[in-house]
Amino acid sequence: MMSMQVSKKKAGDFQTCHDLIPGLPSELAIECLIRVPYQFQPAMKSVCRSWRTFISCSDSSFIQERRRCGKAELLLCLVQPLSPPIPASKPVVETLMVADENKSDGVSQPRVFCTPRFGLSVYNVAMSTWHRVAFPEGEQIPLFCECVVLKDAGKILLIGGWDPETLQPTRDVYVLEFSGRKWRRGAPMKESRSFFACASVGSMKVFVAGGHDDQKNALRSAEVYDVEKDEWSTIPPMTEGRDECQGFAIGTDQRFCVLSGYGTESQGRFRSDGEIYDPATTSWSKIENIWRFPDTSPRGRTAGDFRSSSRLWCFTDTELQMETEDDLRNWTLDLETIQLPMKTVSSDFARGRESEGEEGVMMKMTMGKKIGKWNDVHIPLDFSTLPFSHASIYV
Repeated sequence: MMSMQVSKKKAGDFQTCHDLIPGLPSELAIECLIRVPYQFQPAMKSVCRSWRTFISCSDSSFIQERRRCGKAELLLCLVQPLSPPIPASKPVVETLMVADENKSDGVSQPRVFCTPRFGLSVYNVAMSTWHRVAFPEGEQIPLFCECVVLKDAGKILLIGGWDPETLQPTRDVYVLEFSGRKWRRGAPMKESRSFFACASVGSMKVFVAGGHDDQKNALRSAEVYDVEKDEWSTIPPMTEGRDECQGFAIGTDQRFCVLSGYGTESQGRFRSDGEIYDPATTSWSKIENIWRFPDTSPRGRTAGDFRSSSRLWCFTDTELQMETEDDLRNWTLDLETIQLPMKTVSSDFARGRESEGEEGVMMKMTMGKKIGKWNDVHIPLDFSTLPFSHASIYV
């Protein structure tokens, strides 16, 4: 039987949504509607005003009720280049010197490159479906922007990256409300940056740090975004400039970790250390010897649930060699490497073969167990490009 656990407070929250289903008490009507699959919710909002109001609650109460009854669906959100590339309005022109056998000099010939366009793709794990989220007309998703989710608030943020027209780092912020499926512009960051560390910390805060500026200088600066107030605040800088670093939230005390990255003068040589920011003391502290792979970026390779564990997983497509043999357990994080199935790194898959689709893999991690199980996921050709950033949310 259907669980009747809608609290009195929750029913009161929806008292303006009376007569959701004529003839049924509001508590029972709510229990019915929160069980409708996510893919049908846009159609539900067209049924009547009370359903639209109920589903589009600004405080994400509808999503929270779906989570409570175990009907929320896991969505994996990917920022990735569109395939095939859509030509930019201002293509990049490069002069190429071509040898002429009748002349001693080369002949200049222009070569035109199309700037890639990025999109936000969503994979519904429960339904095994893919779709692309529509962006506001006249706007473009910044290239190489960071994707971060505020799970309790039911929001996804796209932050920073490159301006699609100028190809320069940007301060832009876009916020998607999952309840209403509407985009809005957020307050811009204090500083333009790309390839930076980013993570949601707590229910309404997003921290960013590092990356590089328009001169490709590695940044030490950091800031925090209060989503509720739509305000950015500067926090103390890190001790080191870190480009292409990775960000995480750690622990119940809401600390922010920035892993590895490299300095301006050592591009491509990834640091072995990291830094942790503690909001309680407004200070940074260093973690030594946590990233052992100097030739490999941690971005897109690492995962962990640091609210209940100190273990950091590194997913590898080759046998990564550690630089030293020091004890990894000398600080807050433990690193464990996990070999990816070989089928995910074939050259055909990386290029995106001209076929109906490709097979990828995903793994569900269960805390308390060493490792989850790999499962095949069909990836249509339109979604087969390499993602730059990603996040997941239950809705």
